[in-house]
Order: sequence, then C-alpha cells, then structure tokens
Amino acid sequence: MTKKKITPLLSSYCFIIGISVWIIGFGLFSLYALSFRFTPAEQTDAIVVLTGGGDRIKTAFKLLKENYADDLLISGVNESVQPTDLVRSLPTDLAEKVTLGYDAKDTRGNARETADWISEKNIKSVLLVTSFYHMPRSIFEVLNKNPDLKIVPLPVFPKSFDNSVEWVRTRYAWLLFVEYHKFIATHLQKLLERIWCFVHD
Repeated sequence: MTKKKITPLLSSYCFIIGISVWIIGFGLFSLYALSFRFTPAEQTDAIVVLTGGGDRIKTAFKLLKENYADDLLISGVNESVQPTDLVRSLPTDLAEKVTLGYDAKDTRGNARETADWISEKNIKSVLLVTSFYHMPRSIFEVLNKNPDLKIVPLPVFPKSFDNSVEWVRTRYAWLLFVEYHKFIATHLQKLLERIWCFVHD
C-alpha cells in the first residue's frame, strides 16, 4: 500500500476514534451530572447557591428555613436586583443570614466570590445549590479556588424532569450538551495554566 493511500486511511481512523471518544465522553458526563443526590443527613457550615437557573434560589431559601445552615450566599446576583426584592419572602431573622454577591459574572466568578466569602467567615463546608447540568463544572471551579472545602452538592432538577430515557427529547439534553463542552474547556484551560506556570517557574 502506498503512502498516498495510507494517509487518508489513517485520517479516517483518527476521525472515527475522535468522534467515538467525544460521544462516550458526553455519555459519561451526562451520567455524572445525573448521579448527584442530596442526603438530608449531611450538615454543612453554610449554603451557597449559584444564580442562573430556575428554582435555585427557592431551593436555597427552603434549605435555610429548614435550618440546614446558618449562612447563605447567593452568588452572581444581577446588579439591577435590590436586596429587599430578593429576600422579601423570608422572615427578617432569616433574611439577615443571607449575603448577596454581585461580583460574579460566570461560574469562575462564582468560585472567586465563594472563596472570598468563606474565607471571611471561616467556613469549612458548604451545601452547593445549582442546576444538575451545571453541578460538575461548579464543583470543579469552586474546589479549584477552595481545595480544602467540603462540598455537599444539591442538584436542582426541573419539576417536569423525568430520570427515564425520555429526558433526551427535552431541552435539558441540549443544556447538558452545551455544559459538556464548557466542562472540557474549563479543564483544558486549567491544564494550560499549569503548563504555563511549569514552563515559566
């Protein structure tokens, strides 16, 4: 077989292998995102909720009312939102336990905001509340800024969500698909940062 014939064949094999790895990776990521389950018996020092998805804040407020922790950080609050508007559904004594973070604009910003807040309050463990598809990247980013922090994940699933295979026909399959690539990009970025630091050390 000539070199001209081998090269296209190798390219085809590499393409097939690459696509296979990509598809398998998405499947594993989806299973990982769907695997998180909250155990009510687990206690933490505080609750951290990342804004951006429906029912996240409602879930965090419910946890605060049920005394799962004495402090709550809402990270990534829109600048146009007034504090009184956000906590008006809470009794005064609980509203005083809520900290609103306005600095975070993305998940990495959430991690920085969380790091500053837990350092100030000397918090060692948090109950992390975010959408199920967002949980893998959120945990990675938060631990990247707070490697010694204990995280108890509480994934928020939509009320209409069904854990059967029917979910693949909903918009949540697309959200998982998008988040999968963000998850990969985040890890690649971290790897490149480590390589850069190693080379310039």
